[in-house]
Amino acid sequence: MEQYFDPLIYWLNCAYEDVDWKKRNSIMKVKDLIGFFLIKIKDTISKYSPTFISCFYTFENTRMTGLLRSILLFVLISFSGTLLSQEAINVFDRVYGPDQALCNGRKYDYFLPAGTRGDQYLLSPGYITGSLTIGKKCYKNISLNFDIFNQQVLLKYEDDRGGVNILEVSKGWVKAFSLGDKNFEFLTIGQQSRYFQVLGEGAVRILYYWRKSLSLDVTMGSSDYCFSPAVRDSYVYLDGQLKPYGSKRSLVRLFDKEHRAAIKSYLRKNRIHIKKASDQAIADMIMFIGNIR
Repeated sequence: MEQYFDPLIYWLNCAYEDVDWKKRNSIMKVKDLIGFFLIKIKDTISKYSPTFISCFYTFENTRMTGLLRSILLFVLISFSGTLLSQEAINVFDRVYGPDQALCNGRKYDYFLPAGTRGDQYLLSPGYITGSLTIGKKCYKNISLNFDIFNQQVLLKYEDDRGGVNILEVSKGWVKAFSLGDKNFEFLTIGQQSRYFQVLGEGAVRILYYWRKSLSLDVTMGSSDYCFSPAVRDSYVYLDGQLKPYGSKRSLVRLFDKEHRAAIKSYLRKNRIHIKKASDQAIADMIMFIGNIR
């Protein structure tokens, strides 16, 4: 059996040697995975249909050496740039550790102009333990940050060789994420798709859109840039629409007249200042409003 499948594995290794050395780190796992599947195929055919293996004889005895090597090289490069099936990802998890669905994104390479004051992050440049939901799978206790200037969720992780990497998590993958006690979702509302901090549950929720701007320092004689403080745009998500508000009065007016007195009473009784209240206080408030509607 080995005499027929070993040439395939041999040419797989040859194709790997043809790859530029700078790309081998990303392709190495794919090479090993293909080799793993070849061994499994060999074992399966050997067990259930030994005679079928004869069809592979030509790989060893024809002049297809160059063609095989080129095909396997093409497979290595193409396969390394595509999303692997969940079964393949599970094999990677058992052997290598990092989940390829999670650690799949563009390298974060945003560099600030020299002398820039401030930073592009929501909270700080330090990475925070959080969670990330991709599809139906939630990854917990991972290192995340949120670049609100570029609107990018950043993942810091250690690869199988001990190197630290920072990736931009693709917006097309992210369903939700958390930074400490702050919860975010990637939502498409109308024609807009954005990351929002979400407070409350159900049909009525509070959504915060966080942003920063970068501008020239207005200090006399300065040629440096500086980031603004984090700016929060506040919305009520109501009847499938985003309804902006900036004060207690504008918030109350978003709701039906028959509910406004109860909302005002709740705000007064709980001493809620819309712009300064904690996330928990605002979440409790919107839950109350949702229950009386």
